[in-house]
Amino acid sequence: MHRGRGPAMTDLVLLAGRVHTVDAPAAEAVAVTGGRITAVGSTEDVAAVAGPSTRVVRLGGHTVLPGLIDSHCHFEQAGMAGHLVSFAGARTLDEALARVAGLAATRAPGAWVQGQMWNPVLQVGRAPTRAELDRAAGGRPVFLPEGHAASVSTAALRLAGIDPDGHDGRLVEGDVHAVARIVPPWTPEERAAQLTAAMRVLNEHGITSVVAGALPPSDVDVLRDLAESGAATVRVAAMVTPTGELNPSVSAAEWRDLLAGGPPKPVGDRYLTRGVKLQVDGGMTLGTAATREPYENRPGHHGELFVDRARLTELVDIAHRAGWPVGTHVVGDAAIDLALDVYEATRGGTPLPDVLIHASLIQPDQIARAHALGVQVAAQVPFLWRNRDAIAGHLGEERADAAVPLRDLVDGLGIDGVAAGTDYPVNDLDPWQNIHAMTTRQDAHGCVVGAAQAITRAEAIRLYTTSGAAHTGEQAIKGRIAPGYLADLAIVDDGRTLMTIVDGQVVHDTGLLD
Repeated sequence: MHRGRGPAMTDLVLLAGRVHTVDAPAAEAVAVTGGRITAVGSTEDVAAVAGPSTRVVRLGGHTVLPGLIDSHCHFEQAGMAGHLVSFAGARTLDEALARVAGLAATRAPGAWVQGQMWNPVLQVGRAPTRAELDRAAGGRPVFLPEGHAASVSTAALRLAGIDPDGHDGRLVEGDVHAVARIVPPWTPEERAAQLTAAMRVLNEHGITSVVAGALPPSDVDVLRDLAESGAATVRVAAMVTPTGELNPSVSAAEWRDLLAGGPPKPVGDRYLTRGVKLQVDGGMTLGTAATREPYENRPGHHGELFVDRARLTELVDIAHRAGWPVGTHVVGDAAIDLALDVYEATRGGTPLPDVLIHASLIQPDQIARAHALGVQVAAQVPFLWRNRDAIAGHLGEERADAAVPLRDLVDGLGIDGVAAGTDYPVNDLDPWQNIHAMTTRQDAHGCVVGAAQAITRAEAIRLYTTSGAAHTGEQAIKGRIAPGYLADLAIVDDGRTLMTIVDGQVVHDTGLLD
């Protein structure tokens, strides 16, 4: 038996299971004391350290994994039931508009109706028009974001100072932010309840840690309070948007002031700041990823760059000088070239590496360059799950099959240079679906997308555990089941999470183990 601290006051033992320690021999049982793993070994040995007050869970042969880590996820969206319109599962425009009408009916006249992030073109064929939203929401202001675009109603345009005459209600980039800025913020109490609910949803999937993809300072403040109070059931590493924008519109002097003093200090082991989030290009499914070679369906079109070299260099250099790592949204290979150029030109002593977020169309030469620079990649295979045909429509079959090249990334950067995530709610949160896609390269229809880029199941588990911990510099305390490590555990069976444990406390329990 592998034992850390002494067995006195053991809080929890898990017995008679299959314990996947990640990089040590498999075991049957785990003991937890004071939020840390204190013993890993046989059922007989671990049972011997249980005391009269120890909670004993008999696993019945089920598998125990380290708590899962989603390394790029807008997790806060998971706690918005009743607050935002959900388009999950909507397949027609009429259905989507009915959901807008349903939430609007619960709102006072003049109150805002907001939606969860979605992709209307892929889900229902097109985005709703201003007139359709006016009818569905009874004239209320409506804001339905898509990440880099949005659909809005007449009232929303007027409140933002945008003339609605001749406007179809479709916004992109700067106009999106013009509307987003005037949407009334949630109160801290509302936001705390929403973020706590979101954490519980992650716990239901066995997720115990997350890299939050883009958080404004107001959310960071609430998360730090939740961590300080012990109410957080997910460990959060935040990519921060200091102005609330992915492309900050402030002056260099204002940006310098915002980042002065460097990242805030962690709050125990429940909150840390991973870096600053910026955006370089768009996406594959929208035809806006910036590419070296032109799009197959649009001769001469190379996607879009949302920031020029001089401005990106200015922003990243100021961040690096203040001690902030930087994560850039880059999808196309031309965008990746620009980000790597800027990272190299502004290299500094940041506490964690810079990150290429998404990097879906990364090329072999760029992987080698990222490795030489010590840059990490946060990759998301789920973009291929339902969107492969749309991507092929823009870029062609060969480039679609080569997207999200996990095999090349793992081989070129090393297993800890890559981390897995979902980009929820753009993609499904389900880690088991993601692991299936990473290992089979199958999409939702069972079609294989770039078989040569599949990785093994053991590697996929590593990307969700040890690699996720390395991504936030926490590999010495989490991501493994070993004495001394944080007692973050997921008990699973055939793609179901039966129980989730954070700091030795059960935060999700189906009751199937009792």
